[in-house]
Amino acid sequence: MPLKTAKRLFGEHFTPKEVFETYIYPEIKNCLYEHIWVDLFAGEGNLILPILEHLKESERVSFFKERIFLFDIQQRLVEKAIKKAVRYGIPEEIARQNIKVQDTIKNYPSWLLKKESPVYHITNPPYLYVGYMPKQESTRRLLEYFVGEKEGYQDLYQLALINDLKEAYPCRA
Repeated sequence: MPLKTAKRLFGEHFTPKEVFETYIYPEIKNCLYEHIWVDLFAGEGNLILPILEHLKESERVSFFKERIFLFDIQQRLVEKAIKKAVRYGIPEEIARQNIKVQDTIKNYPSWLLKKESPVYHITNPPYLYVGYMPKQESTRRLLEYFVGEKEGYQDLYQLALINDLKEAYPCRA
């Protein structure tokens, strides 16, 4: 699928690995073993998988198995992330357990919240403006996200963030 088409259909905008190295890793390097690292819109995995480069090779598999979980709505991107994890030394069967196809706007993986360590999200959610969606046959299906309590939101990015906040950090009365 051409990149321009994918951007229109899924609101995808990939983040280069350099963003992880420059901005993310310096902020998290001292607490790697304190959290579960999750990307709900992982694409190829550039925002979390590079953590593995900063670990001893002997620690990578166990760390990945217990602490890294990636999701994306597109099978082709999940396959790319799995291949990338394998290049870091993760066995393919373990990579497939923790890198999944899932529409996390519709179905947040709330089972993650039952893990022993707190969940830390590093993500770049999709961006696609709701006003654009009815104009294209291919994006009209996304309007189903903007009904009920989510009516009034303006784009997929907002839905992704509010969904994440409501699930991971619910308000308590």
